[in-house]
Formats: sequence, structure tokens, C-alpha cells
Amino acid sequence: MTQKQKELLTYIHYILEMNIKDKSETFEHTVEENGVVETFEINREKHLEEVMYWTAQEIKKHFEITIEQ
Repeated sequence: MTQKQKELLTYIHYILEMNIKDKSETFEHTVEENGVVETFEINREKHLEEVMYWTAQEIKKHFEITIEQ
């Protein structure tokens, strides 16, 4: 594992821990698409789903993972 990968895992762990501890009911998300920035409010469940999606995406991008079925 490279130093960059170790740092990424440390960052991912930090993000997950912060979101587990944050018991807010709603969260603001900001999305930029085609130069247009939009901010909207989502519930805790949707926010945690988005965090998990981001986490899986980052791991897939930076590590070779084989999923056996």
C-alpha cells in the first residue's frame, strides 16, 4: 500500500467517524453541475447514503479490489 493510499484511508475513516457522530436530522449538500451551483437540504438517511456512495467510489478509484461472487 502506498503512502497516498494510507492517507486516503485515514481521510475516509475521519469522514465516516464525523458522520457517525453527527446526529443532525438534516444536512445541506452543494452540487455543481455545468457551472451551476445548487444547495439543497436532505435528511440524515439520504446524507449517510451519499457518504457511503462517496466512500465506495473513492476506495474503488484508488485500490484494486476484486469482488468474488
